[in-house]
Amino acid sequence: MIENLEITFHHIGKPVPLESIADRPNVKYSPLFDMYSLDLKNEFSIPIELHAFGENSSLHPRIQNETHVAFKVNDIVSALKNQEILMPLYQPFADYRCAMINVNNQLIELIETSLSESEIWGDGIFKDSILYPQKSEN
Repeated sequence: MIENLEITFHHIGKPVPLESIADRPNVKYSPLFDMYSLDLKNEFSIPIELHAFGENSSLHPRIQNETHVAFKVNDIVSALKNQEILMPLYQPFADYRCAMINVNNQLIELIETSLSESEIWGDGIFKDSILYPQKSEN
């Protein structure tokens, strides 16, 4: 157990075939990972994000093919110590750091942020970031 680690559920990420989301209006594209993402709403208010990957994706094959569960943590550096890291720690946009690890053969994304959920999801602040560099059209 990691001492003083606070952990809370954040979202579920599910890989899907590209053709199942490619033509949806709210799909975001990340050239950094050749990845397409779509946030889904549901009656349980459980954030679910669908991901599809192009042939040039540099992400670990397990990330491209297996569902992950994401958690917010208060100290991501401590949480990553002695873990099997599949996606190294990086900052896709301001005040948001994340990494992917393997825990008991389950993919777990760890996130450290002080951003609100409304800043993260939908048309959040990620526009024109390293992850989604295209600018929003208003």
